[in-house]
Formats: sequence, structure tokens, C-alpha cells
Amino acid sequence: METDEKYDLAKWMAGEMNDDELKAFRNAPEFETYEWIANASRDFRTEAFDQDKMLARVMAGKPRPKIPKVIPFYRSNLFRAAAVLILSAGLFFILKPNPMTTEHTAFGKTASLVLPDASHVELNSGSEITFDESAWNQKRELALKGEAYFKVAKGKTFEVNTDLGKVTVVGTQFNVKARGSRLEVECYEGKVNVTVGNHKTLLTPGTWVVFDDGNPKGVPVLDNTQPAWTQGEMQFTSAPLEEVIAEMERRFDVRIELKTKIDKTVSATFSGTDFQETMATICTLYKLNATTSNDVVILSAYE
Repeated sequence: METDEKYDLAKWMAGEMNDDELKAFRNAPEFETYEWIANASRDFRTEAFDQDKMLARVMAGKPRPKIPKVIPFYRSNLFRAAAVLILSAGLFFILKPNPMTTEHTAFGKTASLVLPDASHVELNSGSEITFDESAWNQKRELALKGEAYFKVAKGKTFEVNTDLGKVTVVGTQFNVKARGSRLEVECYEGKVNVTVGNHKTLLTPGTWVVFDDGNPKGVPVLDNTQPAWTQGEMQFTSAPLEEVIAEMERRFDVRIELKTKIDKTVSATFSGTDFQETMATICTLYKLNATTSNDVVILSAYE
């Protein structure tokens, strides 16, 4: 703590601040801590002074005992030292590092991660996982925003929590995609339990499930042996065009504006490495024009 902060604290406790100083001091972020210290210090009390007893001693001719000078606790060096100690301890707990570990990928980037139990995670563009590394041995649990492909080491239950639902496995390979109101879970090895509200779905190898706004869309059969995005492709099944465009923005790190309403859904596989090819395919399928303005790709209907 700086010297002027110690001085302000002691000055405030002594009631020596003017109105402007008091107003500024109360607006300081540390004021609540100071106030707590002040309230605690009021519990300190000195023994009550017995005036009659002292007078009797004087009348009896007994020497008057020396009366120690009483310094209010909040003005003493001991109080200042205690205040510094308490404030330092408080700041330690406030500022100590967050035990949670977060890994994320920017648009246009992917990442390969290894978890504390040697489980592997492939993180797609614009995605994030968060987990408590210190408690990992007790509970293998993480939060996911976006899309990730997991190869889970055998061991205790492994949980992936998203805003749209929970995925529970033991030792398996699976992909989870949670974007907007749509949750997709693909199982490639082992068994995967998917819980969304009151709906529970058990996936076996080669199957996957889609939840749209919390409603299950069936358990179709997978055509590939690992997620399409890990092989440089973007695959969609009955997805709105807006979802396709949002995925293109993440994958290629571009901005795209759709200026027309397209009600048809998309069930197709596009290149995740060649933007021009994918954009040309989208324009052909939906009869769109693509122009660029201020680094934004604008899609509009044919005139």
C-alpha cells in the first residue's frame, strides 16, 4: 500500500477529512474494506475510569498513580499496521489467479490441445473450452462454447457442458457443436449420453443427434469416420443459410452480410479451405450476387 493511502486511512478514522476529501475517499474501490476495518476496531474498549475510587485514593494521601496516555486504537501505529495487514490479505484473495483454465481459438484458427488426463481436444474456429485444472483428477468436466472434437482417455466420467445441453461419456471419441440455438453431437467411438432439458439420447458409434431450440431432430447415421471440419470441410444438415454464413465467417475470418431472406435449409458439404470456391457454390445454389464493400462481403438476390 502506498504512503498516501495509509495517511488517508488514518485521517478518515480520526474524522479529520473535509467534505471533498470524504466524498473522494468513499468513492475509492477499497472503501468497503476500510469501512469493515473501522467497524471491527470499534469493538476494542479500554477499562472504564472510576472517578470515585481515584478521589478516595487522593484523600487518603496515597500517591496518585500514573495514568497512561490513552491513544484511540484507530490513531495508533498498531491499528495502521493491522489495517495494512488486513488490506493486503484482502487484496491477495481478490487478486489471486483464477483457478479456471480457458483455451480459445480466434476466427480463421483451429487448435489441438491436451487435457491433464491426456485426453485430446481439437478446437474449431471461434470456439472456447474452460475447465478447472486443479480439480481435474477428481472431476473431468469442462464448458464448451462453439465446436470441438474430443478423444477422451479412459477413466472417470467425462462431461462437456454447453449452454444448450450436456454430453457425458467415459472413454470415447465424439464431436460437439453448440452454436446459437442448435446443438449437434456426433459419436465416433464408445457411447455418448446427450441431455437437453428432459430429453436424453444415447448415441452409439456412427450416429449423431441434432437439437434445435431444445427439440431433438432424430439420430441419423454418420457418413464419415471423424468430423468433416477436421478434414478441411464444412458439413451441414438441414441448417439455415444464416448458420452456414456464420460458420464461413468463423472459418475464413471474414465478414458477410446477407441482404435477402432465404427460407430454404442447407444440406451440403463445402470446402473449409477455399473461400472463393465455397462462396461461388453458395451463390449458385441460392441465386445470389456477391460484392465487397469495406472488407465486407455482401450477398444479395439477383435483380
